[in-house]
Amino acid sequence: MKDYYAILQLPNRATRPEVQSAYRRLAKKYHPDVNKSADAHEKFCEITEAYDFLMNHWPSQMARYPDPGIRNKKYAAYAETEEYLRFRKEARERAQKQAKMRYEKFKQQHDAFQTSGINDLALLLKIAIRTGGLFLFILLLFLPFFVAIQHGWIMFVLVFITWPFAGILGWYIYDNRKKYFLPGKLYYSPERIRHLFTDKHPSGQPCFYCRTRQADSVPYKLELFKLKDLKLSTGGFRQQNVHYVNKNVFTLVPRSQKAFILHAVSAFIKVLTLIAFLLFFPVSSIVWRFIGGMAAGALLTTIILSAYSTRTNVSYLISLGLLFRVALWVLSITLVSKFNLHPLNISTSDSIQFVVTSIFIFDCLIMQILDFIMGRYASKPVARQYPEVARQIDSGYLAYNDIPFISVAYPLLKWFFG
Repeated sequence: MKDYYAILQLPNRATRPEVQSAYRRLAKKYHPDVNKSADAHEKFCEITEAYDFLMNHWPSQMARYPDPGIRNKKYAAYAETEEYLRFRKEARERAQKQAKMRYEKFKQQHDAFQTSGINDLALLLKIAIRTGGLFLFILLLFLPFFVAIQHGWIMFVLVFITWPFAGILGWYIYDNRKKYFLPGKLYYSPERIRHLFTDKHPSGQPCFYCRTRQADSVPYKLELFKLKDLKLSTGGFRQQNVHYVNKNVFTLVPRSQKAFILHAVSAFIKVLTLIAFLLFFPVSSIVWRFIGGMAAGALLTTIILSAYSTRTNVSYLISLGLLFRVALWVLSITLVSKFNLHPLNISTSDSIQFVVTSIFIFDCLIMQILDFIMGRYASKPVARQYPEVARQIDSGYLAYNDIPFISVAYPLLKWFFG
């Protein structure tokens, strides 16, 4: 008989709470989601089997023998019974089924994360940061020499400031030298991107975004949320936590190849226009460069989509409540800005930091006030939606939750990247 207590790293006199605690600790350690070792799956099944046995079966046997010595003997003798063998087989099957279900769920979540493109964006950002780190290492290494040549060799004492940091960076670069510039594999390779734009998948449904086309490309995956519960926890005066429990629904909106290409081009134009305005728009305020980039991107994509008779894929974000909030944001920023025509320039006062911070923190409060005043019309999209999406919105699903920072950042990101 397996020593199930030993599997859970417990003494034979362990109580039920101790069994539960040990199982949670070991399951977290060996769960296939987080542990990539070859025997993680087998180990997870084993500890699940042990937990099932000790919590659901053995306590009824153990209760007959309160004396630890007698109980240990009976525990060993019980291994020979047919009842134990039958239970062990059933427990093993349940453990394997549970592990398989959790792994499949993890795989689905992993695949969805990969196809969303977020992993590739994070990887590209990591590459950019590492490239900058290499240039910073070179700068810190040779800066004392340049300063000494310009201002006298007494300035070479800077080496005591720059070289320790250069040493830390150099150690990190050397330690990751094999995969420094390629820390991971991009999901969207050139070949996969080509197939994404050229392969057709006829569905027999009309495209929602182009009335004259049939849906023969990748559908648009639209996610909506409904708040199920709000959990509050406190660990004292300085530790207040709020946890939102959502119910998520996903709808695949049928889309033609034409719409898919135009939506991809729209996202590219929005990002490119924003970058161009942030770098080259001739005003001193970076906040107004951002606003100008968004406005120009919206105008350009609207013209392009209208010219090809195609609906945008992010119209579900645009509601009366959002339009009111955007107007309030722009008005607040305008009040702390100064406009000059000759020469053209827009500057902001020192209060702009307070205004922007307030927008991110208190926007969710404005959302709640608008919901109270306008009811469901505050979050209902202005434009007509796909019938299934419209039904879900009418039943209480939202595009995003009223959470500080998220209520501003989430619609911005979805508007840019779709």
